[in-house]
Formats: sequence, structure tokens, C-alpha cells
Amino acid sequence: MKFNHYFLAACTLFILSSCYKNEDVNSNTTTLLENVLKPKAIQTPAPLGNAFSQSKTDEIILQTLNERKDFRWEWMDLKTIWSAAHYGNQAVAIGYKPADLKDITSSIHSINLKSAPWKSVHDALVELILSEINKTALSPIKIEDILIEDDQTLPIITIRLTDKNVFTALYNLENVRYIEPLDYWPQSKDRSTSGCSASTTSLNTSDFTTISPNCRLPWNYNNVNIPNAWNVTQGQGITIGVIDAGISNAQFFLSSLFNSGSSNVGRTLTTDYTYGTTAFTTCTHGTSMSGLAAGPRNSGNATTGVAYKSNLHFIRACEDVVLDGSSEKTGVKNALVKMGDKTDVRIVSMSIGTPFSSSILEDGVNYANNKGKMVFAAAGTSYSWTSWWGVIYPASYSACIAITGVKDNGSTCASCHDGSEVDFTIPMERSSNTDRNSLSLPATGSTPTYIGGSSCATATSAGIAALVWSAKPGLTKTQVYLALRNSSQFYPSYSGSLGYGNLNAGAAVNLALTY
Repeated sequence: MKFNHYFLAACTLFILSSCYKNEDVNSNTTTLLENVLKPKAIQTPAPLGNAFSQSKTDEIILQTLNERKDFRWEWMDLKTIWSAAHYGNQAVAIGYKPADLKDITSSIHSINLKSAPWKSVHDALVELILSEINKTALSPIKIEDILIEDDQTLPIITIRLTDKNVFTALYNLENVRYIEPLDYWPQSKDRSTSGCSASTTSLNTSDFTTISPNCRLPWNYNNVNIPNAWNVTQGQGITIGVIDAGISNAQFFLSSLFNSGSSNVGRTLTTDYTYGTTAFTTCTHGTSMSGLAAGPRNSGNATTGVAYKSNLHFIRACEDVVLDGSSEKTGVKNALVKMGDKTDVRIVSMSIGTPFSSSILEDGVNYANNKGKMVFAAAGTSYSWTSWWGVIYPASYSACIAITGVKDNGSTCASCHDGSEVDFTIPMERSSNTDRNSLSLPATGSTPTYIGGSSCATATSAGIAALVWSAKPGLTKTQVYLALRNSSQFYPSYSGSLGYGNLNAGAAVNLALTY
């Protein structure tokens, strides 16, 4: 019952602070607090004393990871969440909703934030936050002073916040779906620059064959029957969306030569960004993923993509493949919304992720999924300290199709994560040499480079889905998924860690034609 007293006191303080305004405004504020913001039936009192130290906060969080092989902020108590915000650049994401709505997962794509029920909650939360902060502020604080992002599509406000009273008030409201530190990362674990450097392993001539019109076929395409699928379809008419860490502006096969060779069908390649100031970077990862999914079947001695007649829409949304910063998570969330709203995009491929669940990422995934997109996500590629981990986020979310990589003998690849959330696998690593992986386009030129992990497996799977959908464009995404599943390696059985096993592109395409 401590919070009942606290909440009423906070509201009373806010109402008193409004006495300097006119009577109508004061009446409106009272209405917002009494009729819009609803306390939870069971409440948590304000955290006492100071925040945990960074080492203590890390200990609690990493212990949860070790015990559960997973991490979600909803498992943490209020003091741990509040403490983590101190060590995460003070960035806090607040997901909100009208108090009478229990779950907005299925409707998040159709919310009108300007409508009265949503706007009133948004405005009441802002007023409550400011009223409590300004109790002790040396000078008046406006929302612009603490605002990081006020999302105009999804019900999320991101602010800089460490005030424990505000945390408690928000945590104890039915209107708050979540309150999460957005930039927390364990102090003992380096933040990432992973995945951006190209492999330096020399190309082994047994890892490709030359096909018309003077193009290189990666060895593992045969392992999932891609050439057989090409007898029926090559992906024409389907747009694949790739969300990654940037694309090279020096790779002509992803610019002026995108329509070249057997891919010269008038297809399109467009780019956008939700992170940084351009889609183009020196990070090689996005170039490799784009090349795998939809690179041209060219005459320049470079590798071909899987769906080599598909369109490609690329969005840069992060700095590298590990989403360990608030701007990266926000960037990916915003990229998912953009992909969801882009009507020609049917498939989204994300070879990026984080070991820590993020509700804003989940909101973005649900938005794109509800908009009819097939969302493929990488199950994870290991840090040394996460090698025991299961499937990372966003691949763990139910709205994602989680993909991991296996060796050519069927065992999980050296650095790939697996687990019960995995849907499918792609052979992409030689059992005799973990440095010999799948092949894709380099940042510049035509000589293929190796690219490994669950990343390349995900982009390859997205390309296979495009082939299936292109074979029969009238199919629903559920039917496309069933064609992939029902033709896969283990179906109807399901492996505990490798899902339904390897995809079979040729069989999936032929099965789709029967629907």
C-alpha cells in the first residue's frame, strides 16, 4: 500500500504545482491524472537508498543470464532496472497504452497515436514525468530537455531519466507497458565492433563453381537445392528488405551492375537509413548480406545471390552486427517500421541482434509482422562470453523466423547459436575448416569473400523465401512459411535446437506451386 500513498502524493504535488496556471488547465490536469493514468492493483514501493553500483548491477544481470540462458528486463525488479539506467547513458524507453488494453501485440500496426485514447495517455505521462522532475530541479525542465525520441508510429517515449520517484510512478501504472534501460551494457564486456571486417581467408577453388554467364556459385547453394529452384523461379517480382550496418558504395554489383547478366530484368535497388547520415559505410557486413540475398547473377566472375531477379531495399540501422547501443536499437526499430510501411517489401532479413531482450525491438518486429512481412532474423553468432547462449534477440521473438548455420556434416557451425526458437538451418561452413564458409560479394571488386555465422544463413534463407513467393505471388506469408517448413530436412519432426533443419529451396518452390 506504500505506492497508493506515493501515487496520490505525486498527483497532489502535480496538481498543486499547476495552481499557477488558469483554472481550466488545472481541471484538465486533474482529469488526466484521475481518469487516464491508472495505478496497478499490486504496486512496488520506491527503491530505497542509492542505485546499485555498476558491478552489483552487472552481477545481478549476468547471473540471470547464466541461470536462464536468456535475459528479459521484465524479470528484473524495479531497483535493478533503475540502477541499470544510470549506467546506460540514462536512456530509458517507456512503452505506453490506455489502461483498459491488456495486450496490443496484434494491433500495434494499426494504432492512431493522435486519437484521443492514445494522445491522452501520452500527454498525461509527459505531465506526470515533468511534475515529479521539477519538484527538485534547480530550473524548470521541459520535455525537450530530456527527450530522445517521441515515436510518432509506435507508443514509445524515450527520455533521459534516473529519478527514482518517476521510475516508481511509471513502473506502477497500468498505462506503462514497459520501462527499460535502452543503452545498458555490462562494464566487463566490451561494446562491439563485430562483423564489419571482411574475412582474410584465401579463396579455395573447391568452394565455388562457375555458372553462366561467368558467375560463381557458392558451394553451399547446392546443399539447399537452390539451383533446382532456379529451374522454376529466380525471385522476380519480390522485394527483399535487408536491415544491416550499411552497404558499400564501391560495390558496383549493388549499384550500377545490379541489373546485369542474367539479372537484367529491370529490378530495383533502393537504400535508406535510420542510423547515421547515410546508408553507405565501410562496414562490409551489409554488403555481404545483400549479395547473398539478391546479388546479381553476373558476368563479372563475382558470386550470385539466391534470388538474383528480386528487388532489394536496404536500410542501414546500426553501426555493426551487435545492437549494444540505444541508437542502434532505436534505428532497427525504426527500420522495421519503415519496412512494414513499404508495401512492395514482402521479406525482411536481419543478420543483427543483441543478447538482451529489448521491448522496442519487439514492438518493431510485431509491427512489420502485422503488416504482412516475413521477418527472418539471425539466431546469433558468438562472443567468447556468449558461446553457451541460446538464440539472441530479435530472433527469439515469436514473430521472427529464426535461422542458424550448420556445417556441411549437419552439426552447428563453430560460432552459431542454436536453441528451441530456431526454425530452420542453412549449411554454410566446411566441417574440415571453420574459416571456409559461404561466399558473397566483397566491399569492392568481384573476388568473393567468405562470410560465416548465422548471419549468412539468414540472408540465404530470405533469398529462398523470395524464390518460393515468386513462384506463386498470390500466396500468403503463412503459405510461404508452410512451403518452407513442409519441405525441410526434419519435417514433420522438430529438432530441439535446429528447428526443422535445412531448407530445401527446390522442394519448397515445387510444393508452393501446389497450394
